[in-house]
Amino acid sequence: MKKRESNFEALRLTAMALVVTLHYLSKGNILKPLTYELGWLDRAAWLLEAAAFVAVNVYVLLTGYFMCQAKFRSGRLLQIILEVWFYSLVIPLILGAFGILDLGALTIYDWLILIFPLSMQHYWFLSVYVLLVIISPFLNRAIAAMNQKQLAYVTVLVALPQVLLKSVLPLTFTMDDEGWGILWFVELYLIAAYIRKYGIPFLSAKKKAAFVYLAGVLLTWGGGLVMNRIYLSTGRFSDKVSFTFSYNHIFVLIASVGFFCLFASMKSGEGPFSRLIVRLAPYSLGVYLLHENILVRYEWPVWLSVSMPDSIIRLIVEWIVKVAIVMAVGLFVDFLRSLLFKAGGRVLAHTPVPRWLQQVDEVMN
Repeated sequence: MKKRESNFEALRLTAMALVVTLHYLSKGNILKPLTYELGWLDRAAWLLEAAAFVAVNVYVLLTGYFMCQAKFRSGRLLQIILEVWFYSLVIPLILGAFGILDLGALTIYDWLILIFPLSMQHYWFLSVYVLLVIISPFLNRAIAAMNQKQLAYVTVLVALPQVLLKSVLPLTFTMDDEGWGILWFVELYLIAAYIRKYGIPFLSAKKKAAFVYLAGVLLTWGGGLVMNRIYLSTGRFSDKVSFTFSYNHIFVLIASVGFFCLFASMKSGEGPFSRLIVRLAPYSLGVYLLHENILVRYEWPVWLSVSMPDSIIRLIVEWIVKVAIVMAVGLFVDFLRSLLFKAGGRVLAHTPVPRWLQQVDEVMN
């Protein structure tokens, strides 16, 4: 097994902390809508939102960076699917067993979401992510067959209809899914593959990569504040005031690539802290699956008493502390889940399943 690089594993954990941050701000009702008059505290919260908005793009960039030159592993795909099912089904059973949830109050639609989490987009990110993994052998063959110029052209051409128009005009285009669909994930995969194969010389230096990230964040944030003023002055564009806050906006893409390259430019460490990061990172997906479960996603902000504080300092301190709590609980729970899966894996090792998975891998690769 290839040795994990601590800089990329640190990026994985950081990206997940930023995902929790996005949910902390939105589901904790800290973000005042951009159709309202904003105070300094509101602007600070939106700046934090802009800084964290790279999280999803970065997670997909990480996938593309490593998967573009890796063999297809059906076992890993099966593990992800089983992990999604585990959190989707076990959490309501635990909540019901402790009397926190009345299972009888769940509707048929609720049970459909819990039983078919990927098809029902219980976790929208995993629904698209699994599809990306499935088509990755096709993408990898295409990427391997292209030279640098061809890969660059294809990457730009795939981006143009998704990024250009929506980034220039604050209008609603039928094709625009704001980066929530497979086409945008494919674009990020291509970008990551280009970085892996050829690099971006300008972003190979940490200071330049950090500058690009900060520039993208400030542009995203500033775009939202400008649209806020336009709406308050004219009463128009109420549905587009946050148009810079979408995964496929050029400002967010710039920030995402800068953030990714910042960590990529760092050296992989060998000390105790680096080893801890490497050990914790594989459990990061569990953080998402736990705190975003449909029965938990609006409850944990209540449990942690998340609300808008009365100062910027308290906003920062409470954000750090409460996101750290969600991360710690999520990592610990997923560690326990991994122990169960390892025990199950030892049982499956004595069945035909490993042989079937190997046959799938041989065909796909």
